[in-house]
Amino acid sequence: MIVHPIIQLPACAARLVSAIFGGNRIVWQTRTASYCIGIDEWTPLGIVLCLDDGCDVDLMEERLGIRFLSRERAEQCRRGYGDEPEAYALCSKRQAQLEEVLTGPAAGSWLAASPYPSIHLSDLAQRHNLPCRLRSWEEFQRFSSKAALRECVEALDLPRLPARRLRLNVCRYSELASEFGARFVVQRDIDAAGRGTRVIASAKDLAEVGETFVGDEVWVAPYAGALSFNVNALATEDGALVSFPSVQVVGQPALNSAASGHCGNDFTAASAVSVAILSSIREQTARIGSWLADRSYRGLFGLDFVVDDRTGRPCAVDLNPRWQGSTSLQSQAESRQSRVPLAAAELAWRFGLMETAELIALEDRFFEPLKGSQVFLRAAPGPWYRCRKAVPAGIYTPELEYRRPALRLGEIDAPDEIVITGGLPRPGRPMQPGSVVARLCSLRACVEPSTGSLYGWAQQAVSRLYEELALEDAEPQ
Repeated sequence: MIVHPIIQLPACAARLVSAIFGGNRIVWQTRTASYCIGIDEWTPLGIVLCLDDGCDVDLMEERLGIRFLSRERAEQCRRGYGDEPEAYALCSKRQAQLEEVLTGPAAGSWLAASPYPSIHLSDLAQRHNLPCRLRSWEEFQRFSSKAALRECVEALDLPRLPARRLRLNVCRYSELASEFGARFVVQRDIDAAGRGTRVIASAKDLAEVGETFVGDEVWVAPYAGALSFNVNALATEDGALVSFPSVQVVGQPALNSAASGHCGNDFTAASAVSVAILSSIREQTARIGSWLADRSYRGLFGLDFVVDDRTGRPCAVDLNPRWQGSTSLQSQAESRQSRVPLAAAELAWRFGLMETAELIALEDRFFEPLKGSQVFLRAAPGPWYRCRKAVPAGIYTPELEYRRPALRLGEIDAPDEIVITGGLPRPGRPMQPGSVVARLCSLRACVEPSTGSLYGWAQQAVSRLYEELALEDAEPQ
């Protein structure tokens, strides 16, 4: 296990790094291979089950000593998977490789974990009698519901946007506009990464969304404004621990993102936001976490907030009972500052290797400001794609001049350097439209909070990276 130098860390952090897991190794399931970067320095990940198989996986296997088993390598194509647990099933060949590692002569002691629901990982753990920690599919569905969050904020009397659940096919734009304003938001009850969210500003928009959501009940609420936040937190039996929030990067055409799609996070930008807004997010998240704990929810969760233009108050609009797109970046930023990542501490705590009191002792440290930003590049809507050129994971200049191999924020030496990882595609391998093709990270702010627009340096770097990847049409798989 690779460990950064420890500088004045609490005793529990030193234990977490050196001895808390003993000789155990972890079979860890995640969505994207590079999401392990950040917690890998603090937890003994041995096998990572993931969906993608980018060029950066080769560098991760070489440096980290982790074995990656991916759906993409098994199928020789990349798909834009959702949150369904079936997405993580391995083909028979990969399943056999996993079984061999777990049962071979050098098998050792294994734990199984995932911040997502997974029928397949649960079955694997039962067959091999492995201690396993993951979210049940039923619990995931229950707390992902907009109805659950609505029940929570009303019960706690938290700031909230007026919202109503309805079927679009019985509504006219003029009726909804008179109730919610000329611009309003439509959301499916369960959404992920903004895929089920649409902003409506005309009768034409409503008609198009009505065709997409035909027959579905949706939530309708006023459009609050461009400024939104995301926060990671941990629900325990003694209350919730809240980490420092990030400004969300949403709906950027330059990243081939859907109009309301999540495409990045910016902790550096959040550091410049008013203390009143940050304090309100912390307080509301802690209260929502306690509400979850009262309903027997334990572990990581996330919240999305929008800042209501009319009142200036942050309002919680999405509850995510899982690892989020921001969690890995946060873990890297925490580790870079010689802090125990919330996600790594949560993993040790859920296995009973860390006491709740030890977590509570770190409460204020978790909310200290962080530096780091990221944007996710996607393949455009339309045909399947493939890239013509391999782009190595590493440190680059904003002009995309390659400097050295790298995987994490902590390897950035100069303020203007960026690190590129996140599933960099292998040349010639087909990718479904909308698939993530890269993650670009920096210590600088990448987004202007009040407008939600990317800064010029980030736009330039994104444009050059797309040019380097040279995506072209491929045959559907």
